[in-house]
Amino acid sequence: MLCSFSGCRHHNETIEVEKPFKINGKINDASIENFVFKYYRCEKDSSVIDTVSVVNGIFTIEGIISPRTYAKLSLNDEEVVFYLDPGKMQLYLIRDFLENSVLKGSQTQVDKEFLELQTNPFTDYSYKIRKQISLEQDLQKKDFLTNQKDSIDTLLENIWIDFITSHPASYYSLDAIVNLLMNNKQNTDFLMNLFDGLSENVKSNCSGKQVHGYIIQRKNSTMTNASSLEALDKDGTLIKLSDFEGKYVLIDFWASWCVPCINGFPHLKELHTKYKDKGLVVVSISFDKKEDERKWLDAIEKNDISEWIHILSCKNKGENNICNLHDMLQDPSIPHYIVIDISGNVIKHWRGFSDEIAKEQDELFEDVFEEMQESAETQ
Repeated sequence: MLCSFSGCRHHNETIEVEKPFKINGKINDASIENFVFKYYRCEKDSSVIDTVSVVNGIFTIEGIISPRTYAKLSLNDEEVVFYLDPGKMQLYLIRDFLENSVLKGSQTQVDKEFLELQTNPFTDYSYKIRKQISLEQDLQKKDFLTNQKDSIDTLLENIWIDFITSHPASYYSLDAIVNLLMNNKQNTDFLMNLFDGLSENVKSNCSGKQVHGYIIQRKNSTMTNASSLEALDKDGTLIKLSDFEGKYVLIDFWASWCVPCINGFPHLKELHTKYKDKGLVVVSISFDKKEDERKWLDAIEKNDISEWIHILSCKNKGENNICNLHDMLQDPSIPHYIVIDISGNVIKHWRGFSDEIAKEQDELFEDVFEEMQESAETQ
C-alpha cells in the first residue's frame, strides 16, 4: 500500500499534450473481480488510481497519458510495475506470478526490458559487493572489493551510455541518464551532452524536462553521496548524515494523512527497538504542509514514534537537503524507505508498505548487523 501527493511545477513551462491510451487485458483467474491500477500523470504532477473491474478474466483500462508513464498494478499484496505509452496496449496477467506478466504495445516497456536484461545481473552483484564493503574491516580486502565494485559500475555505465547513444528516440534513455546521475561518477557536462543527443520529442516530454532539471541541480551541487546532506529537525536541531558515519540510517518518508505510512509505524518501531543500540538510526521526514504542522506533531505523539528523529520537509530547502533523497521522478508515492550504509551510500529503498516489504527490511538489517557483529568479534 502507498499514498500519492502533488508537488510543484513551473507554470510557465510549455506542457506537452497528453494522448489517450487503452489497455485490453486478460488474467488467468476468472474468480478475480477487480484490482487497483495506478499511473502517474507527469504533466499534472498527480496520480490516477483506478479500481479496475474484471469480468471472466477480461478487463479494460483507459485514460490520458504521455509517453513513459509510470504505472503500478496491485492485486491483494502483490504489485507489478510497467511503463505505458499512448495508444493501444495488451496486458496479460498471471495471478500468482505478477512479475511474469506481459505488457505489449508500449515501446518504452520493451526498451526497459531489453536494457534490464543486460544490466540486472550486474546491478544485483554490485549491491552484494557494496554490502560486503560496508561491513569489511580488513583494509586489503576492502580495497579488493572496492576495485571489483568500480569495475562493475564502469561496465554498467558503459551499457547505459551505449543504450542512450544508440536509442536517442527512446524515452527509456531518460532512465539510463538517471542511473548515471545516481552513480555520480560522470561529470555533468558529459551527462548534458548525452541528454542533448536525445530526440526533441524525448527532451521536450515532461519526464525529459525533469531529467534536465536533475542534471542542472547536480551541476550546481557539491553533493557526492548522502553523507553531505542535512536538515533541521522538529526541535530546530541541525541533523547531518555525516554525524552517523559508521551507522546504518533508515529514512522514512511519510505524511500524517497517509494511511499506509501509519500502518508501517509498528514495524518501524520494532526495527528501531531491536537495532538502535547496534547502530541503526531512524529518520522520519514528513511531507505535511506548513499549515498542517500541528497535525504532523499530533501524529508523532499519537503513534508513539517520538524516539527517533523527525523532520518536516517544507521547512527545509536547498541542494544539500536530506528531503531531496525522495526521488520525485515518476513515482512520488509514500511511504518511501531509504537505507544508507555506514559509508553514506544509498544501498536499498522501498516504496509502499506491505508484509513483503517488512520481511525484506527484517532480512536486510538482520544480515548487516549480524555481519557487523561477526566482523567486530574477529578484530
